[in-house]
Order: sequence, then C-alpha cells, then structure tokens
Amino acid sequence: MLVVDKERFPRDKICGDGIAPRAVHALYGMGLKERLRGRFQVIKGVRFHSTRGGVTEVRYPMGGHFPDHAYIIPRRELDHLLVERVREVGVEVREGCEVLYPLPSRRGVTPGVLASADGEEFTIGARYIIAADGPSSSVGMALGLLYQDPRYLGVSVRCYLRGARDVSDFLEIYPEDAIMPSCGWIFPVDGETVNAGVGAMLYAIRRKGINLNRVFDDFCRRTRHAAPKLRDAEPLDRLRGAQLRVALRGSRPGKGNVLLVGDAASTTNPISGEGISYALESGKMAGEAVGRALEEGRGDALVEYATALRSKYATYFRNGWLCIRYGNNPWVMNPLIRVTSLNEHLGNKMGRYLMNVRRSDRPG
Repeated sequence: MLVVDKERFPRDKICGDGIAPRAVHALYGMGLKERLRGRFQVIKGVRFHSTRGGVTEVRYPMGGHFPDHAYIIPRRELDHLLVERVREVGVEVREGCEVLYPLPSRRGVTPGVLASADGEEFTIGARYIIAADGPSSSVGMALGLLYQDPRYLGVSVRCYLRGARDVSDFLEIYPEDAIMPSCGWIFPVDGETVNAGVGAMLYAIRRKGINLNRVFDDFCRRTRHAAPKLRDAEPLDRLRGAQLRVALRGSRPGKGNVLLVGDAASTTNPISGEGISYALESGKMAGEAVGRALEEGRGDALVEYATALRSKYATYFRNGWLCIRYGNNPWVMNPLIRVTSLNEHLGNKMGRYLMNVRRSDRPG
C-alpha cells in the first residue's frame, strides 16, 4: 500500500479545526487517543447565537454512543499526526509527490496515475486508487466525477485571531442577521487564540452578490453576539478561503477501480459544514471495500462503497440540505434559537441533529 501527498508535513490547511465527537471516535479508533488527550483544547459542547433569538447551549454528550467531548486541533498538527500514524502501521508514504492525473483507462480500469516529485514525472501503478485529494480533486476532475452545481457547493473563509474576548470552551456558531445567509463561527484554539470564519452556499453567494471577505468584516464588527468578542482581536494571518462539496451531491463516488473519499466525494455535512468526521469515515469505508475485493478476488469495490455511503449518509444529508436551503434566514433562525434556548430537550435535539450524533446512530 502506498500513500502519496503533494505537501510535506507538517503543513497548514484551511479549516475550522473543530474535531466533532464523530471524528473523535474515528481518531480514537485509529489509536490516537493518548496523543490527543492533554495536548489540545477540549470542547464541552456547542452554542448557537442568533441576533434576536438569544443563545442555545448544548453540552456533550449529545448522542449516547459517541465520546462526550470534542477538540480543536489545527490541521497543521492533526494531519501530521495522521501521517505519522499511517507510517507506524507499515504503510509507505511519499510526501512532496503530486498526482497530476489518472492514466488512460483500459477496459474501464484505471491502471495508475501520473505523478510528479522533485521536478520529475513518473507513473504509479495501482489495482485500486482511493483519491482523497479534496474538493478540487484532480483525479475526480479528470474522470468527470465532479459536478459544479452551486446548490451543492459552499465557500468558507477563516483566519486565526489573538485577543478575542469572552472565549469559551464551546464551539460557537453564529447565524446572525447581519451576515445572513452566511453563518459564522468562533472556535477556541487555546486561551489566547481563536479560529474564526464565515461560510455560505455558492448559490446564495451568486444570487445575492456576496463577498465573503466583507461578510467576515461584518461578522467581526456588526453582529450582536460575535462582534463584541472579535472587534479588538488581532489577526495572526490573512483571511483564507476554501471550497466545500456537500451532501453527496457535488460529485460521484468513483468510477471503475477509482474511489473518491472525503471532500472529493462530497461528504461534507451541509448543515454544519463539518467534513473531518466524514472524511475519516468514508476513507475507512473505501479501504474496507477495497480490502474485501482484493481478498475475495472480485472487482466490485466501488459498488459496495457507493452503497455504504448512501446507506449511511444519504437521508441525513438530503434533509440537512433542505434545512439550509429553506431555513437559513432570520425569520426561521431567530424563533428556532429562541425556542430551543428555553427548552433544553429541544435544544439537545437540535444540537444532536446538527452534529449528526443522534441517539439512534451508532458509530462504525
């Protein structure tokens, strides 16, 4: 088995850095529990702030089958930990090796990829290719697997700030009037630093002519709840943006012997914008499907993988997409958060649904 990545680790990646209970479960299952505990900011729950609806607080555990905590782990550190762990279990990893595109298929099978490293191009042969190369996947693009439908694409921007006020040990979510239909977040990295950002769906950005850099400025200066915390904070880096593919509808899961996972497979949660949980889970599902196909000498790993994705996520993602499509506005969010702030049971249900840790959902 071979893993290649165009970057050299550790490296930064644009992300909110929130490691939700689903992702914590997956990371613990990989044997990383002791490396996370005591090293990173522990998160007790989620708070939702709306301009006229108040604040709804939901504490972990939300779902009885998941861990009772989350983390904030900058991707520079998380991804480095994952690469180290992969090496420890005997997998060869080549850093600084960029996959340019898949080789021409032969009878529906892609025999490998063309890659580049240290200024030289070469081919890498493979019986199966699992592409975890993000929302702009070069493999997925070359095979015609990515869709450019703005209904299933999102964009977010974020930066790190120092000196934010009243920083809590909660994930803070802000669907506030001043930035609708965008939504903002403030996540505590440590006692002095926060990861703050805003995001919106591409169809809304185009329809309303939204500039997310200006929305971020409004988030820091004009919102009722977030601005008092961020107004005097000092940016530690420039505002950076990233694309999201959501709800399993922004791409196809694969073709022939090529399987897409994570952002490439459009597994981002359309409600929360959280993708790490689903990247870890879809990677596991793809690996298991390929493993069984190799053991049993059959070639239907993609069929098994695609079926597993639909079974696990399709209904939830569809319902979540509808919630964002038709409910992401002040006249829905303000009353919703007002009601859930007064009713703990309803607040917990909303929190569990947003984070996809419902009590009936058992971790894999």
